[in-house]
Amino acid sequence: MGGNALFESMDEYFSGYEERRHASAVETALMMAVEAAKDALANSKYTAMDIDLIIGIIQPSRNVYGDDLNLMQHELGAWNASVLPINTACSSFITALNMADSLISTGKNKVVLIVTSTDWVHTMLDTTKPNFAFAGDGAGAVILDASSESFIDKHELNNTKPEVFNALVMKNAQFTQQKEFFTVRPPEGRTTIKDLILFPMSVAKTLLDRNPSLAVDKVIMHQSGLKMMQVWADKLEISEDKIRHTIGLYANMTVANIPVTLDYWRKKGDLQRGEKILFMAPSAGGYSIAMLWEY
Repeated sequence: MGGNALFESMDEYFSGYEERRHASAVETALMMAVEAAKDALANSKYTAMDIDLIIGIIQPSRNVYGDDLNLMQHELGAWNASVLPINTACSSFITALNMADSLISTGKNKVVLIVTSTDWVHTMLDTTKPNFAFAGDGAGAVILDASSESFIDKHELNNTKPEVFNALVMKNAQFTQQKEFFTVRPPEGRTTIKDLILFPMSVAKTLLDRNPSLAVDKVIMHQSGLKMMQVWADKLEISEDKIRHTIGLYANMTVANIPVTLDYWRKKGDLQRGEKILFMAPSAGGYSIAMLWEY
């Protein structure tokens, strides 16, 4: 797969989309989050009352204070759970997984529900932009308990360059009075584009270098674009046949990409117990995280 050159513009960043799903006018990220959580519970040995922590993101939340994640707790009837909203954009699922594992390993929590959901297509994006079709809506949920013990290692880092932060910030439409789209500012900044491409890969490489004897079986990345995933795999010297994605079906679901992809391939029977999975994702503002996990 070698020979992938770095992109001259961000137009090549958005690629590989064939289909997508988006919420209807009456559907919300909260509704999708509730359904994903119910599905996760139905495929587990737990009831809503067994959950002692709900962690994740519902994007966008309809309330500034009093997050929609609290409303999801009400809809589920998970009355014994604390609620912890987070927001690290596209890396939110991995961040939540890391936090949930840490809390379980210390004995603070026993059964954690992770939910990430977005209906950003019509609520947050400027539909007049040519790359608008890359976006999709969706939700994913997983349940983690003390028997999991699947965490291997992780590495996370912030890119402190101001131009990188400014390149991946979606401003709040409540303050700007207009919907936005992720763009590189300034668009001609090749250094910024290189940083956007290489920084998440460098975080994952640090993690892999720290675990040289571990053989990665599958890779699930944030699916911003097919070419982007190919470049990351190429630079990490990971065979492309190890990449699992759903970009052709669901496009870019931001916070929901990784759990939806994980569930899709699980249902296909493609993921086997004991396999080592590399999760990796960049995030708005220049933050990236990579995690090694035993399925």
